This record gives sequence, structure tokens and C-alpha cells, in this order.
Amino acid sequence: MMIIAKGLEQTYMSGGRPLTVLKDIDLEIEAGGAVAVVGPSGSGKTTLLGLL
Repeated sequence: MMIIAKGLEQTYMSGGRPLTVLKDIDLEIEAGGAVAVVGPSGSGKTTLLGLL
């Protein structure tokens, strides 16, 4: 199975205003492929995986 995601976006309300934390994310993972999601704390890794 191949995973394809196009145009992913996540927005939260913060102080009554929208805060976009991920915008226009495109991702393709081939069957059998391996991907590492790395970055500093708070950079959106868990948010991205939750959207998938």
C-alpha cells in the first residue's frame, strides 16, 4: 500500500484567533518504504502523524 497525502493543513484556535501549524504538506511513501519524522520539540511531528 502506498500512502499519499496532498495539501494537509492543521489550524488551531489560539486566543480566539486561528493559528496554522501545518500548511500545504504533500507526502508520498512507497510501499515498503521507510520514513523518519525528525525535528525539535514542538515542530509538528505528532500533529503530522495524527493527520495521517
